[in-house]
Formats: sequence, structure tokens, C-alpha cells
Amino acid sequence: MNEQIDKVFRPRSVAIAGVSSRMDNPGTLALRSIRNMGFEGPVYPVNPKYDEVFDLPCYPSIRELPVVPDQVILAVPPSAVPALAAECVETGVSVCVINTAGFSETGRAEGIELEQQLIAAIEGSGMRLVGPNCMGVYSSTGRLALFDGQAPGNGSVSLISQSGSFCSFLYLLGTERAIQFSKMVSSGNELDLTCADYLEYLADDAETDIIVAYLEEVRDARRFLEAALSLKGKKPFVVWKSGLTGSGKKAAASHTGAMVGSEDIWRAVERQAGIVPSYDLPDTIDVLSAFYHLRRPLGRRVCVVSPPGGIAVSCADAVEKNGLSLPGLHPETTDRLAAILPREGTGLGNPVDMGFGAVVPGNLKQVIEAVAPDENIDTIMVVAGAPAARKGDPGLVKMHTAEIKEAAPRGGKPLVVIGIPSGIAFPHMAELSWAGIPCYLSPDAACKALSRVSSFNGL
Repeated sequence: MNEQIDKVFRPRSVAIAGVSSRMDNPGTLALRSIRNMGFEGPVYPVNPKYDEVFDLPCYPSIRELPVVPDQVILAVPPSAVPALAAECVETGVSVCVINTAGFSETGRAEGIELEQQLIAAIEGSGMRLVGPNCMGVYSSTGRLALFDGQAPGNGSVSLISQSGSFCSFLYLLGTERAIQFSKMVSSGNELDLTCADYLEYLADDAETDIIVAYLEEVRDARRFLEAALSLKGKKPFVVWKSGLTGSGKKAAASHTGAMVGSEDIWRAVERQAGIVPSYDLPDTIDVLSAFYHLRRPLGRRVCVVSPPGGIAVSCADAVEKNGLSLPGLHPETTDRLAAILPREGTGLGNPVDMGFGAVVPGNLKQVIEAVAPDENIDTIMVVAGAPAARKGDPGLVKMHTAEIKEAAPRGGKPLVVIGIPSGIAFPHMAELSWAGIPCYLSPDAACKALSRVSSFNGL
């Protein structure tokens, strides 16, 4: 493992240049985030205008710190960055994280010139640089945070993102879908450390089981491909590659200064390296949810259990469209279902159409338990909700959630749930997710995610 990159995620001490008494100051926000995350080492504010900031001694320069910190975060105006980076090099700092924007991504001459000065300041040194134009680093065990409100967890997903906002959005969506992160790095313009560096590190990281990336450009293509190939079949590597259209390329250039390539070439790289593609933010969290919660290898045979018949048909379409299959159920399974559900208005094949049997308390639980032993199926897809209400439970979502949670550990088969795309159902979907049952807002979203997990498993 690269010890220097390890200090990106697990520094023993941190200095923050640019801290002030203003609560909305970027340096102050970084200080609050790290302290509230419970960072265990010393934190040194740096600003010559202050003697103390938030009950911590404040130092006039990096040179005058009592120790050489492992990591320095620069949250200062762009014009101050090259000189401070040079000061970090001079004092022997291992890692410099530059939150500041205003470099080549602007397309302006002064930004390009500042970037050249920054390159000259670190050239030939052993210091590693994150950014510039980034939000920083999250590390659960290292107690680092990108923004205030993040907390340590025991997750195994690590993120590399050339967009800082993508880090924050994915973290927030993860809290709803019970996906916890080990590490996140907002890599920004990747002037020094690139996605390939982080990917090589995370490939060997025992705290990382799943890697996800948002990329506008692959800056070190050969090393990136080699690192991705080393992961093939071992750790899922999910990538949302943006900037593949004409408009996207222009937006990427102004966002991180990226020069992006051809979509055909990128899709070929995905196939060669076994990269799991994602296509937008909701799709990324959907496929992560499947990988995170459904740990065992998944086959492609699905049994659909649905209270409403129309949704059952929609699920059947989505299954076939996404390369999954709806096998016939074993006769013993059909006999078990016939003992639970009424004869009229139901379907005992696959999909299982529960009809009005879905409004009877306990029936959904019994149906899941009845189909789970069937050796013809790999995964059960359950639609939660029915066109009914009881005692303040519109759509019977609360009742179905409780029954799904009760049935899941007994059935022994992986479950995925299709929820009603309504604010009424969202809290219950979060509840199921935290019980380890991935939830989706449409049959198509669920089947797309399942198909990619099956492909990763070679099935």
C-alpha cells in the first residue's frame, strides 16, 4: 500500500490554511467538518490575521507550526496557492489538499498561469497534491469529512469523484439507502494525484469492497486501465462517465478543465476492464444498492410477487428487457400459493399476482416464504403496496414493509422491493434498506441493477 496516499485518508495531523472567524468561510467549514467528525490528531488553523480561531491557537504560517503536519488543506484565494504549496514542500508536508478553484478549469489566462506556477512549486518534490478545485476527503476510519454533517460509519464503498457535489449528493442518498462509505476523494482537476492513483490504492484497501467513480476525463489512461483490469471479477468498479456528448464535453472543460474522449472508446474500455457502467445519479445509487446489500452471487432467474396485477405485468416486461428471466414455478410452490391466496382474481404462476389476497394481513409474508424454497428462482422481486388503506396506512405500505422485513431472513433468497414512487412510501423504503433489502422506485430500475450484478458475477 502506498504510504503517502494513505496520508490522504489517514493523516496523523492536519493544518488548514485560510481559516477565519466567519462561519461560512471555506477554511472554517473544513475545520468544523473535521472536528465534528471526531478527528483524533492535532488540527492547526493557519491565518496571520488571527491568534485564535474557535478556541484553537492560530498560526501565521505553515513554517511556524509546532510540527510538520501530514496533511495541509488550502482554502485560500487562488493567487495565494502557489506560494503556500511551495511552503508545504519546503517544510516537508506529505499531502496538500487544495480546495481552491480558479485554475485551468476557468479557461482564463490568469488561471492557466496560476496552475503553471503551482506545478512549478511542487515539481520534483515528494509531496502529493489532491485537487485543486476540489471539496477534499472523507475517511471513516481517518475521521475526515468533506462537509459538516458527515459521520463515521462501517461501510465498504469508496468513491473517486471529479465533482465535489457528486460526493455530497451520493453520501446523502446513501443515508436513505443504507449505503455507508469507507472513503471519498473529491479529486478536482487532478493536477498530481489522478483517478488511477486512487484506484491502485483502493484496489488493495481492506476497508473497500466496492469502488465507484464519477469521471469527466481519464488523465492517465494506461495506468487507469491496468488498475481497472486488476479489479476485474474481484471488486465491483462502478463508473458514471460523463462528458461523452458535445454539450457534456463543453461543460466538463469548464468544470474541471477536462479533455474528454469518444463514447465508443469508453464503452470498449468498460467491456475490456469489466467496469460496471452507471448513467446518472439515481442509477448510480440504484446499482450500488444492489451490490452493497445483495452480497451473494446472483443468478438471472427472478420471481415477481405483486399485489397489483398491472405492476406485475410491468415487472415482467422489465425482467425480460434487461436480460433476466421469469422461470416457471415448481408445482409444489404453486400448491403452497393456492393454500394462501383466493382462487379468483389471482395468478399463481410467475409473476405471482396476489390480487385481493394482498390486503389480508400476513398474506404477503406467507407468499414470500412460499416461493423462497423454489430451486427455479434466484431472486424475489416484491412490489410493496396495494390499492387499499387501513387505519391510517394508505396503500398498506406500512403493513407490507413489516411483513417483508419479517419474511426476508426466513426465506433465504435475496429480496428486492419495488416501492410506490410517492413520499408516502419513502420512509418505509429507507426502513427496508436499513434492514438490508434494496428498494427501487420502478421495476426497470431494479432490473437494470440486478442485471449488472449478475453480469459482474459472470452469470
